[in-house]
Amino acid sequence: MRTRFLSLIVGFLLVSIAVSSCLNTDDETPVYSSDATIHAFSLDTIHGVDYRFEIDQLNNLIYNPDSLPVDADTLIDSIQVDQLTVMMGVMSDDTTFSTDVYHNLLPAMNATGSNGVKLVVYAPDGITQRTYTLQIRVHRLVPDSLTWVHMDTVAPVFTETVNTGVQKAIVFNGDLCLYTSSTELYRTSATPGQYGWSRSEVTGLPEEADVTSLLAFAGRLYMLSGGEVYVSEDGQAWQKSEGLSGGVQSLVTSLPVDEVSNREETLIGIRQNETLGSEFCASTDGLAWVSGTTVPEGFPIRNITSAHYTTGYGVSQTMVMGMPRGVEDKSIPWFTNDGLSWASLETDAEGVSCPGMDNPVLMHYGDRFYAFGGNMSEIYESMSGIAWQLVEKKFLLPSAFAGKTSYTVVVDPTPEGVENAADKRDFIWVIFGGNGIPNEVWRGRLNRLGFERE
Repeated sequence: MRTRFLSLIVGFLLVSIAVSSCLNTDDETPVYSSDATIHAFSLDTIHGVDYRFEIDQLNNLIYNPDSLPVDADTLIDSIQVDQLTVMMGVMSDDTTFSTDVYHNLLPAMNATGSNGVKLVVYAPDGITQRTYTLQIRVHRLVPDSLTWVHMDTVAPVFTETVNTGVQKAIVFNGDLCLYTSSTELYRTSATPGQYGWSRSEVTGLPEEADVTSLLAFAGRLYMLSGGEVYVSEDGQAWQKSEGLSGGVQSLVTSLPVDEVSNREETLIGIRQNETLGSEFCASTDGLAWVSGTTVPEGFPIRNITSAHYTTGYGVSQTMVMGMPRGVEDKSIPWFTNDGLSWASLETDAEGVSCPGMDNPVLMHYGDRFYAFGGNMSEIYESMSGIAWQLVEKKFLLPSAFAGKTSYTVVVDPTPEGVENAADKRDFIWVIFGGNGIPNEVWRGRLNRLGFERE
C-alpha cells in the first residue's frame, strides 16, 4: 500500500513536469495547493447511529464529543471511515487511509494527550504535510446501569452511635443534611469530591418534633410537631410559624415553580378543617394556608416521598407515595397539578400494581418512575406511575441493602447549566440508620447521568 501511494505521488509529479515542459516559456508555471487539511471526518454507523466527529484545526485533533456505547470496542477494531475530505491523500502507519478499506482504530479508543491514531495528510504540492491525531471516546460504563458507592469507604460515617429514633435526610443549600433527632443535625457538602460529615446542634424544636415530616420550601426548612409548623432559615435554629400552625396533620410536598401554568413554588400540607375532617392546604408565601379539597380515603399522611416531573404535553405534575397504604397489598401513587386536589393512580388491571411496601420511596429519575422500600431487596419501574414491573437487570439495588428496613433516601439533581462530568450530581443518597439499625451511607447514580453528555 505504501508503494502504491508513493507511486501515485511520483506519477503525479512526472505528469506535472511533462505538462510544464510542453508549455511555452512565456506561460506561468502551475502552482499546486499546499492545503493539507482534513475538512470532514466521520465513521460508519455504530449500532445504526451516526456519531459526529469534530476537527480541532488548531490542535490537529479529531474526536467525537458524544462517546460511543460501551461495547463499541468490538466494532472499531475493523470499521470503515464513512467520510474523509482532503485535497490529496492520507497515510497512517505507512498505509493509505481511505474510505475504501476497513481500519483497526482501537489505538484511538479513549486515547488522551498526544496518543491516538496518527493521520498524515499530504497536500497536492507534494511537499506540504500535516499530522492529525484521531481519538475516539467510548463509554467505560454501561449507560443504563446503576453504580453504587459505599461512602463509608470514602470517609467515616457521620456517627457510629446507633440511634433508636428515626432519621431524615434532605438536600438544603448545597448540603446533604441528616436529622437524627430534634436536637442533632449532621451535614456534608453534596458537591462531588467534598464528602465529609460535621455535627451541629439544633435549637428551637420541641422534643417530640417529627423529623420525618421535614420539607424544604422557598429556601427554608419546615417540620411538624403536634399540629404546629416550625421553620428554619439555616437548619439549626428553628421557630414556630404562627401563620401556618394549628391542626396541621401532614406536610405533603413542595411543588416547584412552573412557568407554563404560572405556578409559584408551593408548600402543600394536610390540615383539619372546620368540620373536623381533613383537607389539603397550600401556601406560596410560607405565612398562611389556602384551603383545598377534602383528603380522599387512602391518601398517605406520613413518610411521604414525592417525584416532580413534566408530562409529554408540558404539564408540570407531582406524584407521591407514603404511609399508611390505602390497600394492603399495593403501594398506590397519587398525583396533582396544583396540590389542592389529588387523584389516585390505582388500577384494577391484574398484576401491574406496585406491590405493597412499608415506607416506599418514590422518585422520577432518568426518564421514568422508580419505587422501592420495605426490605430494600427489589426496585420497581413505571413509565406513567400506573403499570409497574420489577427491574431485573442494570437498575438494581446492591445486595447489601437487603433486610435493612430503616432508611432515608434523597435524590440530589445536577444544578442547571452544569455540563462538566466532574461536577454532575444526580445522586441517589441512601442512608441507613435509626430504629436500632447501624448507620451506613450509600450513593448511587445512573451511569449515563454522569457522562459529559448523555
